[in-house]
Amino acid sequence: MANTLDPMDLKQIITLSLDGFSNRKIATTLGISRNTVNSYMKFFTASDYSFKELLSFDNAHLSALFPSHTTIDNERHDELMLYFEGVNKARNHPGFTFLYHYQEYAQQASQPYSYTQFMEHYRRKYAKVKGSMKLEHEAGNEMYIDYAGKKLHVVNKETGEVIPVEVFIAILPNS
Repeated sequence: MANTLDPMDLKQIITLSLDGFSNRKIATTLGISRNTVNSYMKFFTASDYSFKELLSFDNAHLSALFPSHTTIDNERHDELMLYFEGVNKARNHPGFTFLYHYQEYAQQASQPYSYTQFMEHYRRKYAKVKGSMKLEHEAGNEMYIDYAGKKLHVVNKETGEVIPVEVFIAILPNS
């Protein structure tokens, strides 16, 4: 169980189980790992209390009965989380890449995570709610325009002068 759960999550697991949800459905509903739900269900079943009795307990008592255990190496994880604060601030700068920041992290960390785990922990910490909507466009009615981020440079062959240039972008949304 890598993620710790608060007592309200424990009560939700019990309630959904009493409502007839499978462990997999409970995990999907609550957005937690199926293995975490399986582990807590084993704890609940092995306890001396029925599910209805467990629901009647207050949060402090429930936390005392079923403390959250974690498999995360706390020093290593804390080091990564501190590093992420700087990464997240740098994210909006032009030319930002996760690979560059991972390589920097791997050089300075005593026991670095792999790149895959680095990205997984980052996505968990800074999860975004993705939104989308359908836009209706009439063909040939509008065009979106902008300039590309960083300026490119052209070198004058005769003088060697480096001239910064803007890149103009235009799209037709219905094409």
